[in-house]
Amino acid sequence: MNIEIVNSIDKIKTSKRELTLQIFVVFILPIFLINFGLLALKYRSAMLISLVTILVSIVITEKWTPSMLGFDLHRIKKYILPYMVFTILGILVATTFGEQMGREELDKWWQYNHFIYGFFIVSLFQEIAYRGYLVPALGKLISRPIYILIANAILFTFLHSIFPNPIIGLPLAMIGGLGFAYMYMKYPSLILITLSHALINFFVVLYGFFAIPGVTY
Repeated sequence: MNIEIVNSIDKIKTSKRELTLQIFVVFILPIFLINFGLLALKYRSAMLISLVTILVSIVITEKWTPSMLGFDLHRIKKYILPYMVFTILGILVATTFGEQMGREELDKWWQYNHFIYGFFIVSLFQEIAYRGYLVPALGKLISRPIYILIANAILFTFLHSIFPNPIIGLPLAMIGGLGFAYMYMKYPSLILITLSHALINFFVVLYGFFAIPGVTY
């Protein structure tokens, strides 16, 4: 695990009990509410914005610095090459898998908000939450990096349980979650992981994965 992540973990002053409660409220409870029909799926964007707002309030109150969240402009030049390789491979895997599954690009995709700006906003919010905050928070609760990586990927996959066709979607989300978590733990840059996630998300949704009729398009 990158020393910059270790430094972020060491700077967290929140108790383990409070961190556990925060993780449950932000990353587990809302997904349960959606899956059990207590929160309409069409409000998922509002939910995501609300959860990020809660997280921002937490990090401000508990004095997290931007660098603790992985926001550091100096890391862009330092880590850009591995992120470029990872992103290109991710897009190739996503498009090849979509074609092998017999899927075609969504018709007139350029007319939908997700492909104009939504893919970036969703990716930004998810990376602030699942990598910027959650990786260090899990690191405070779990000592071994491999368990942090797996726990992060599982919670990321759980988020995607709200989408249709979970037989295909959940394994894809788990693979993506492991990839994103590994990259961030190895090369902690919130800016680069967000850009990588956004580009991969664009092509994944373009082939109809994690797309909700009437919501995404």
